[in-house]
Amino acid sequence: MSRAGVIAASAAAVLAVGGIGAAAVLSRPGAQPLASSSTSASSAAPTATPTTTPTPRPKSTDPLAGGKVSNHAVIAAKVENIAAARPQVGLGLADITFIEEVEGAQTRLIAVYHTRFPKRLGPIRSARSTDVQLLPLFGKPGLVYSGANSSVQRKINNAAVVPIPRSTRDHDRVAPHNVFVNMAAIARSTKLREATPIGWTFSDVVPRTPSKTSVKVRVGHDTFGFGYSSGRYTVRWNGSRYADGDTKAITKTDNVVIMKVHNHPDGNRDVLGAPSVQSDTVGKGAVTIYRDGKKISGQWKRTKVSAPLRFTDKSGDPIALKPGQTWVALAG
Repeated sequence: MSRAGVIAASAAAVLAVGGIGAAAVLSRPGAQPLASSSTSASSAAPTATPTTTPTPRPKSTDPLAGGKVSNHAVIAAKVENIAAARPQVGLGLADITFIEEVEGAQTRLIAVYHTRFPKRLGPIRSARSTDVQLLPLFGKPGLVYSGANSSVQRKINNAAVVPIPRSTRDHDRVAPHNVFVNMAAIARSTKLREATPIGWTFSDVVPRTPSKTSVKVRVGHDTFGFGYSSGRYTVRWNGSRYADGDTKAITKTDNVVIMKVHNHPDGNRDVLGAPSVQSDTVGKGAVTIYRDGKKISGQWKRTKVSAPLRFTDKSGDPIALKPGQTWVALAG
């Protein structure tokens, strides 16, 4: 037999034996057909694991000023605001300044410090009922003041406020308009809680609302003006700018908030018999906010003393303030 014939015969023999073996396997009871090589390869192929992209967390902002979060506590100070008290010192560093009416249709300021504390602030004067209702908004802040009548003092003692009475005087000024304090030293020496959210939101986005670059609001018998220029508002009292008595720096702000509030006598009177006024910041009312030379109208709401103070527009959406400093007029 030729070499080619031998090879062909061998191949035939192998096929025959393999066929017999396959037939034997298939003839066993319960036997299953052999899987083809293509099926085995498909079942062994790895299954792709889906990947998910984590949602980025929103950047934290400071609850009082927006921007970078400060780990400092909150300390408010009662600052006098009549002609004999001018020029005030240290007012321009406040994160938030509230204008409130007191007896005789005069005004006083509650300057709230959190991100920066001046080494000299004043003149400091006595506390009022409005402060007791307003300040728990900030958790349990400190309150620097030069005293209070017995009724208001009892309210302070029972409120979520840490009283910090001071009576250090600058003898270059006339009493009683000469109590000055070192807020930086007070902040270092007084143990207070960290700042908590107060219900405010912040954004760098300029709102698409009507332009308004000059604002005036009357509180008591005083008129406060805010003129917008170069990205900020210059603050005026009865036509005069606030200029720091030490540095001569002009006081400016990034936001102006005008809250329509309910004013009523709190049961106290001054030495001349004029009734003391309380401006309620618990409840709700109209609010007008000015930022970036724009005007936004809406509503303020605070449900209880310990609750946040929220500003919403006519659609019910939060009104975002510009990161920075804010002046709030409590206009009754």
